[in-house]
Amino acid sequence: MGAVAIGSGPTSPDCEAVGAGLLVEPTNALSSLAFLLAGLWIVLRSRRSDGNRVELAIFGLAVASNALGGLLLHGARTEGARWVHDQAIVAVLLFAVVFVVARFGGRPTAWTVSVYAGALVAAGLLIAIAPTSSYAMFALLGVGAGATEAGEYRHELRALRAEGLTSRRAARLGVAALAAVAATAFFVGRTGAALCRPESAFQWHATWHVLAAIAMALYAYAVLERGRGGRAGYGPLRP
Repeated sequence: MGAVAIGSGPTSPDCEAVGAGLLVEPTNALSSLAFLLAGLWIVLRSRRSDGNRVELAIFGLAVASNALGGLLLHGARTEGARWVHDQAIVAVLLFAVVFVVARFGGRPTAWTVSVYAGALVAAGLLIAIAPTSSYAMFALLGVGAGATEAGEYRHELRALRAEGLTSRRAARLGVAALAAVAATAFFVGRTGAALCRPESAFQWHATWHVLAAIAMALYAYAVLERGRGGRAGYGPLRP
């Protein structure tokens, strides 16, 4: 999901050779549809969730928006494509941070939605004014979300030893594993990296898209679906 400079030449920063067809980076563009599938799955889960239905639906839409961003940036390269692409990434990371703050502070859904909406609008305006500011946002929000999750993982590992594996606990551990593999795929497949093959039908950046989308779906299942006052992962392993 790294931002790509429009008009970057015969090879994009995400390695794939730029063509003249309907999708200028076909593999990277089409792989973005993984976010649409993940987002729709999350939204459908929200309809039968016992808790955080609104939060799940909003997060699902944020995840799905990355499909549009990817198609516009890697595919059509239309005016404003980079803004849509970067704003979609911010939408996912920002929600994870706001949700954690709301959960630890015992805030209601209305607070979560209003704070998230306000922060998202502010981020969008800042990216429109200063496009390169999106990189700093990715870093800050990523570190913030990662730090809070790291604290949660310490609890999960202790609970795993005491109570055993559950489907939600396994999903949460899977988020960390997938994120690590996805990040590796992102960096090894950048233009100039050892594994970059611009003309290949296989693109590491596309792998990053798919793995990141799966990680987002697992995050929604493991973290967002549980009730506000409860912990994920209790009970026997089950769907």
